Amino acid sequence: MNKNIKYILIVLCGVLLFSCNTHEKFVAPDVPEVEQFNNTATIDSSSFSDLSWWELFNDTTLISLINEGVTNNIYLQNTVTSIRQAQLQFEISETFLNPEINYAAGGSLGANSAQSGADWNIVPAANVSYTLDFWGRLSNQRDAAFQVYLATEIAYHQVKASLIVQIASLYFTLRDVDNKIIVAENMIVNMNDFRNVINARYKGGFVSKVDVNQADIRVKGAEFTLQSLLRTRGQLENAISTILGSQPKEINRGLALEEQLLLNDLPSGVPLYLLKRRPDVVVNEKILMAQLRTIDATQALKYPNLTLSLNLGAQIANPSLIFGELAANLVGPIFNSGRIDKSINIEQEQYNILVNDYIQSYLFALQEVEDALIAIDSYEKEFEIRKEQLTLSEEALELAWVRYNEGVTPLLDFLNLQSSLFNAQLQASESYKLRLESIVKLYLALGGGWEYEQYVEAEEEESK
Repeated sequence: MNKNIKYILIVLCGVLLFSCNTHEKFVAPDVPEVEQFNNTATIDSSSFSDLSWWELFNDTTLISLINEGVTNNIYLQNTVTSIRQAQLQFEISETFLNPEINYAAGGSLGANSAQSGADWNIVPAANVSYTLDFWGRLSNQRDAAFQVYLATEIAYHQVKASLIVQIASLYFTLRDVDNKIIVAENMIVNMNDFRNVINARYKGGFVSKVDVNQADIRVKGAEFTLQSLLRTRGQLENAISTILGSQPKEINRGLALEEQLLLNDLPSGVPLYLLKRRPDVVVNEKILMAQLRTIDATQALKYPNLTLSLNLGAQIANPSLIFGELAANLVGPIFNSGRIDKSINIEQEQYNILVNDYIQSYLFALQEVEDALIAIDSYEKEFEIRKEQLTLSEEALELAWVRYNEGVTPLLDFLNLQSSLFNAQLQASESYKLRLESIVKLYLALGGGWEYEQYVEAEEEESK
């Protein structure tokens, strides 16, 4: 065996003997555990969050709009492109673990006075080089790229779930505004009928011009409210169209707002597992894992780097003349003024920042779930109060009209009660809409909207 090859093998065996791969085990940061939320659970939280999003709604038109948004939303399409970019970056990082093969060619043409003609020479060659990843620098860089790729995939599910909630909330708001427009139009008709009665009485000399003016003022107030609602409806349709990836268009309607039935029994449950599987929390965890692998790769710079290279070539003019060269290049740091240690410290500080981001995302998750539960409970009670208020306002208005006809109370009392009825009708619809939105937000807060278990299985299969 050639002596040079023996020396290379001796060096290689020595490095292998004393090598140690820098690969620290990832441990998720500690987060505060909560046994259950303040509200009493009526169903298991996991069964609620494991529902597919289309199982949450009973309006086929809303489901169709969400499907359209998931297919055509521009931002969601950009997220898909980002996933592809991260995947390509991961695939590039994998290639550094494989031998690198290059080709080369050189040529020369020469002449001298001692001989006639010219000498030419063309030499094709191939070079194979391979960096031995003893310390895990390249494999850690690959693993970091893999975690970033996984994070972008999960971010897609996060954007998708948020998009579903956004479309549903806007749709509920649109149906609420539709309700309010009907209320305003009916109120304007009633107010005009009442105004005509007052005007007739004024012409008969039974009431003063002040009563007519007061009735006119209330009609104009209702007309103003109607115009505001019509403007809001048009702008809502434009907003929904944009989210659907479409130019402004009329949005189809399905069930009325009061027919939008979500789940009646809502969970509080034990949130620890549920919140840790939320897309935003998992994204932060993957980013943490990627940063840990970056630290490991940086630490590997402290150790020597061994590269083997093989050059092969031949002369075209003399094919029998073949040459080959096997070489080893070992490079390691001796004195660098602590540059590598400082680089490691920088990456460690970045890891500390990401730990805080992870904990903060978990705390935000706790807040969002608790806020949603509080909102659902309070809006449900508020809606019941609004319905009672509506009934009382209708009764009071009828009595006020009787008392006004009998001359017991002034017209202003009746008009005030009429305005109270109008407001109660508008607010009853608003309370129901807000309760629906809170249920959807709870679904999102508990990590609903994506198949977490299927994702974990796919991740485990992909990492093999």
